[in-house]
Amino acid sequence: MIELYGKSNADKLVEENLVARKIVKEIADFGISDRQRCLIMYYLSLELEDIEKSQIISLFLKDCIPDLTITGIYEGAS
Repeated sequence: MIELYGKSNADKLVEENLVARKIVKEIADFGISDRQRCLIMYYLSLELEDIEKSQIISLFLKDCIPDLTITGIYEGAS
């Protein structure tokens, strides 16, 4: 009989997915707009460790939503 210690890779992935879904639910509970959802995805893409993936995702989002990174906050604005 084989005894397993610890969790399998599949079990770890399932747990990561559940955590990600809980985070998405928390964000959705704020009642945000589609633009805000895309902005959150954009900011998260900038946090990726894989630079190539970060660039692909961030450029895709910026291309899809031209005014995505317009913040309305300018230096010296009061």
